[in-house]
Amino acid sequence: MKKNLMSVLILALLVVNLVLTAMLTFTVMPATSNANKLIEEVANAIHLELNTGKTTGQNNIPLGDIETYKVNDASSLTIALKKSDDGKDHYCVVDVFLSINKTHEDYDKWNSTTLATQDSVIKNAIISVLSRYTKDELMDPDNQYEATQKIRDDLAALLDSDIIVSVGFSSFMCQ
Repeated sequence: MKKNLMSVLILALLVVNLVLTAMLTFTVMPATSNANKLIEEVANAIHLELNTGKTTGQNNIPLGDIETYKVNDASSLTIALKKSDDGKDHYCVVDVFLSINKTHEDYDKWNSTTLATQDSVIKNAIISVLSRYTKDELMDPDNQYEATQKIRDDLAALLDSDIIVSVGFSSFMCQ
């Protein structure tokens, strides 16, 4: 009888353990997945790489495969900025360069020589993006990064190609 009672007690503890494990799984897992989603959104908002061991997107192009095109024959662009709260006119003087993937299938179509023929269109795209910002907004590095991404996206749409890896400012001054 004692062995039978002990077996029933072990079986009862096993069932209780199984119920608690199932309950824990169904209550903790959704909370954990919600926390992971929140962490991913915050990391995206502050431009962190979650996959640091992997190279994704344009970052996996070797430096030797990148050609630099200096917009406006390496001369500065002077751009009137959106009026800020102080009511004064502000300007931005920038030297802009484009990083082009030399191994891209559209390289014959859009290399430095052919881009030079479209320099006015490229300058217009840059001016249209930067003129949407105020001086104070452009002094923020996050907004500068956002502006370069918008310029790159606009140029990709104009060229109908993603040959431009990145847009950068070799000189940047707002007044």
